[in-house]
Amino acid sequence: MINIQASVSKGWLHHQAGFIFDKQYYMDPMYRRETDQRIHQFVENQFPDYPVYNMESNLVQADYVSPNHILVGGLQPNMILGTLLGAEFLFFPDKDSDIDRAPLAGIDPDDLPKVDSLLNHPFLKELEQQISTIKEEHPELRIIPPFFWDNSGRATIHGIFTTSYKLIGENVMMMMVMEPDKLHKYHQWITDAYILLLKHFSQIGDFPITSVHIGECSGTMISPHMYSEFSVPYSSQIGRKLGAVRMHTCGKSDHLLEVTKNIDNLKVIDTGSNTSVAKMRQVFGPDFELNLAPPVEILLKEIPKQRVIEWLDQVLSENNGGPLHIAYHLEAEYNFENCLALCDELVKRGLTRPGRVF
Repeated sequence: MINIQASVSKGWLHHQAGFIFDKQYYMDPMYRRETDQRIHQFVENQFPDYPVYNMESNLVQADYVSPNHILVGGLQPNMILGTLLGAEFLFFPDKDSDIDRAPLAGIDPDDLPKVDSLLNHPFLKELEQQISTIKEEHPELRIIPPFFWDNSGRATIHGIFTTSYKLIGENVMMMMVMEPDKLHKYHQWITDAYILLLKHFSQIGDFPITSVHIGECSGTMISPHMYSEFSVPYSSQIGRKLGAVRMHTCGKSDHLLEVTKNIDNLKVIDTGSNTSVAKMRQVFGPDFELNLAPPVEILLKEIPKQRVIEWLDQVLSENNGGPLHIAYHLEAEYNFENCLALCDELVKRGLTRPGRVF
């Protein structure tokens, strides 16, 4: 069997039904829960027979979502870390949130704060208070703490290189060549900070860590040698200290597969579009779990549905029956018939179950 699920973007939700994703949505857990319940119902009405959900792209597992969930600090991990370093959140009514600057630009790694001091930041104290209040006033709700997205126990961080690129800026590209020792200091600090924060919220949220999704979204921009030096060792630390790793890259990642294999406790590869499934099977073997996104170019409005079927045929052939999960995020510019055709075809072939999980 093949698992498939889709999510809808905030832009699509705003365009289709006027949902607003403002500061209150992200900072008030009860308000977010109420809003998400209305969005869940809207999405289910739009796609009653398909596994299309209101969820954070590629981070939520439908089998681990329950009606009593409430997200606290449901923000992207590198944004949380950036805020602890002095950046400010940016909120938009019709798209995902962001931060206003790269807070580590111009700061020497030797001047970074002690990692433990992050736990005293007012924003973290606010999140802790929200968790405490919900536990007391709404014991019927299952709190999903910061850095988690469902009740599976899978924590989420951005990859260490991706985080440094976000928090330092494009200068990291030059640093890899001109100041590698300096960049390693940044990367070790970021790694230590993520480990501290995940352990902290696991503890106060009564939420044991079972695995870690590492979103090395920017990794495809660098060579295997640079990836091996500036990403793999730090991902391995996460794997050794926290649990099984689900390693994500965006876009075609064939050139990174051999070095990615060296990450300690690697259990899942989650890759962007056009990465060769045949090569992944060659590198990781027939029983390794692969998570895959369809290429954007086959989902656009002007593309005939046959292109989707051809892509699926190639993927299934190259996968050769191994464990496979397909996920995609619906944008307003997509051809929804093409998107849903993936589900229809897998059901038709008896490779996935029809309908929704929740």
